[in-house]
Amino acid sequence: MRTVIVVPVLLALLLPALSPAQGGYSRRRPSAATATAGPYTGPAVTFHGTMKALTKKELIMELDAAEHTEGQTDEQSLTFRVSRKTKFLKNDQEIKPSDIPVGAHLTLDATRDGDLKLSALNVMVGPPAVQPPK
Repeated sequence: MRTVIVVPVLLALLLPALSPAQGGYSRRRPSAATATAGPYTGPAVTFHGTMKALTKKELIMELDAAEHTEGQTDEQSLTFRVSRKTKFLKNDQEIKPSDIPVGAHLTLDATRDGDLKLSALNVMVGPPAVQPPK
């Protein structure tokens, strides 16, 4: 008589645990990357400096001393993304990025992407800006 009661009770307790709908592993979809958050609609900013490195995806520029804050004497470098939208210009003529030598003086217009990283819009090669004496 005792086994007649124990077997149905055990089945009632174990059967829901075997059913896949009773819980278990739920799969989460990966969240969207922040780079696809959309374009940043802020204004473009202009930087002046010398080129330290250029690859297919990024440009590293050492800023001119005039763009540093007062009392700051260290070198300051910024990294900019390079994309298909980036234009490289010299004397208002479009040039290839490979034509720009390391150490060339650049004027660069940039904006922030959706993930708040700097993206180069126009890179203009030219002589360094003349600094007025203090």
